[in-house]
Amino acid sequence: MMANVQTARDVIEQTKAFHKRLGSFYKELSDTVEKERVKLLLDYMSRHHDRLAAIMDEYGEGLSERVLKTWFMYVHKECDLSPFFSAKLGPDMTTNEVMKVAIDLDKCLLETYEAMIQNDIPDDVSEVFQGLLDMEKRENIKLAKSALRIETL
Repeated sequence: MMANVQTARDVIEQTKAFHKRLGSFYKELSDTVEKERVKLLLDYMSRHHDRLAAIMDEYGEGLSERVLKTWFMYVHKECDLSPFFSAKLGPDMTTNEVMKVAIDLDKCLLETYEAMIQNDIPDDVSEVFQGLLDMEKRENIKLAKSALRIETL
């Protein structure tokens, strides 16, 4: 477990960077895979995370300085990114292997937002993170549906 003290702006910036990194990661991986379905899925996931990074940018711009400067402490378990780095993601990977890694990473992000909402923070700040949590959940559903469509091509 790790205690962390940050502002709302810090978390939004870190989330944006997380999505940008995943977008680049999936794009690079797409360039190495051989299976067309896996390539389609990785290209979709790259665009998906690039779009989420842009949404985070707009989201942060729409918030008041007071909300962005709100400090809070939350305790969460360290995100385990080892599936991201150690997964056997190579040219012969399957769509299921790609989705397993994606789900593990998204779960970490959802747990972070949920931990922040549990804080004793002003309602308007809590609403920001509830909105982000809801958005990520909706995006996960979209991603799962798209993956199923690609799998059945």
